[in-house]
Amino acid sequence: MSSVKIKTVIQRVIEETGYAFKVTCETENSNADYAEFASSQALPSFQEALNDPGLTYEQLCQILRRASNKAVRRQCKTPWPLFMASHVEKLSNSNKVG
Repeated sequence: MSSVKIKTVIQRVIEETGYAFKVTCETENSNADYAEFASSQALPSFQEALNDPGLTYEQLCQILRRASNKAVRRQCKTPWPLFMASHVEKLSNSNKVG
């Protein structure tokens, strides 16, 4: 799968989980962060999008937290889901190598 296609799939999963997380936080007193929520709700989707069936809940949480922390500090105007998709793909690839 091409890098552009991978980012598109990751972005879709991030948009879906981001919306679900927002709704959950608005309707419940949730102490979960986005990374924990997305990892528990969409691990199989991220495994497929990242072409990594061995990706664990803990690894995905770490990747999403690192990307979320970077997104908070960013200064660019790139939409959050697009930024996150790009960063998640980079982090995932670096985790596979190292």
